[in-house]
Amino acid sequence: MNQKILENMLLFHGIHSEELPALLACLQAKEQTVKKETFLFLAGKTKPQMGVVLSGQAQVIRENILGDRMIIGTLYPGSLFGETYACMDVPVMPVSVFAKESCQVLLFDIKKILHTCSSSCSFHHTLIQNLMKIFAQKNAMLNQKMSYLSHKTIRSKLEAFLLDQAERQKSASFSLSLNRNELADYLCIDRSAMSRELGKMKEEGILDFQKNHFTLLSLLP
Repeated sequence: MNQKILENMLLFHGIHSEELPALLACLQAKEQTVKKETFLFLAGKTKPQMGVVLSGQAQVIRENILGDRMIIGTLYPGSLFGETYACMDVPVMPVSVFAKESCQVLLFDIKKILHTCSSSCSFHHTLIQNLMKIFAQKNAMLNQKMSYLSHKTIRSKLEAFLLDQAERQKSASFSLSLNRNELADYLCIDRSAMSRELGKMKEEGILDFQKNHFTLLSLLP
């Protein structure tokens, strides 16, 4: 288990590294390997659990009855997932978690965090505080995505998203972790229509791109 990742996570902020083994034992954490292009959680079938990605990359996705897929978020080492639905105490997950790469994950029952054990471990209060901060951060991220989707045209959605990425990476030239299909899914737009719009924006000198690397020409000095 990569304890260094856990030490750097917001969930375990304020907890000493030497306390982590006892903490994980108290939470009955279980490590699991997920093969590439397989599901860890399957919507409508898997019981909710909270997890942490230790290695690899996964995606949280939602599909409708027609099979259309929307990417809700991408998970990297250190990412927390499943906590919202675990707290809601719903019987099954309404979203899926798909391993884009082979992943190592750590799973635990969120009730072990929310309810103190008979030993009254000192770290429970800290864990609850940290979990509330994570909920607040994810709510802010969801609001940011909704701001992209609120734009009426494909171009305006792309511009809002790409400008935000440039600001986050503090450069007019940056790379995306999403490929074209994933970007279209994330912004809830048709891939072919998105590709055409990107082509027009390139012809108009608004941006340049090579695969998933973009340069916003309007931001260059």
